[in-house]
Amino acid sequence: MRKLSMMLLGSLSLAFAGPKTMTTVLPYAGYIDYSSGSDKSSAVVGGLYASIYRAPNKLELAVEHTRIKYRHNLPNLNQTDLTAIYTRYRGYHLAYKIGAHYIDSDDKVTDGAFTGILGVNWYNYLHYNIGLDAYATHYHNDASGRTWDSMNVWQFRPYAGYNFGTYASTMGSFYLEAEYNGIFIPDAGAKGYNSSYHSAGLSLYHYKGKWTHMIKGWVGQKIYSVNNGGFTVYNLGELYKGGVSASVSYAIRPNTSLKLQYEYSRFEHLGNKAHSNSIVAMVSHTF
Repeated sequence: MRKLSMMLLGSLSLAFAGPKTMTTVLPYAGYIDYSSGSDKSSAVVGGLYASIYRAPNKLELAVEHTRIKYRHNLPNLNQTDLTAIYTRYRGYHLAYKIGAHYIDSDDKVTDGAFTGILGVNWYNYLHYNIGLDAYATHYHNDASGRTWDSMNVWQFRPYAGYNFGTYASTMGSFYLEAEYNGIFIPDAGAKGYNSSYHSAGLSLYHYKGKWTHMIKGWVGQKIYSVNNGGFTVYNLGELYKGGVSASVSYAIRPNTSLKLQYEYSRFEHLGNKAHSNSIVAMVSHTF
């Protein structure tokens, strides 16, 4: 798999090569702490994101590894996530994307899970942003690892955002975005789930000089959700019931920035209420 991924990356890099090509690399690492209501104790995560852009095409690739430490002498869990998303820009106001997310995990139920990603975005640069993302995730195992007891999860995320303020002003500029997530599980009753879960979120970005700040909050319910545009899949079956996150980014050079992000999430596992705190540090460089 590793050799195939490297060959694919090399071929796509050549296809996108050219004088107007922009490549961004973003390595990151993080730590997650879980409250006593969860069987999980802590987790460490590390990954690498890369994008290759040459108008009108953009290719995004990501690999992430997570190691979860459990309580009660339960074995640790190791998981690797692979994501690839291709975006095609049509004119100056419309973009389409298609992609896939694959999970290689010690967890028998979700090992080999595959998420298909589709999206459309209508925008006016620095004015407004309207879009719809759709995700279809297929889990093909049951608790014993048998491959005939499958489960499909559908998720739809419409969103809309608006820019306001002036970047060069004393206050800087802002971007406010609202989103809705609807998650639907066919044959949910036979598997012990509800047929649908719904949530709504609001995020605010602030841009001033070399600094970028973000704060986000959401309420409702999510399970087996896809987040972060398809790069994150919550595959272990906890019922999430809300959260907040914040980040700060500083451009140390015109093409290099540092970012620190914090997130708090509330969830339930097997009826037990719990929460998690995570912090992630990352470096972004474009050349």
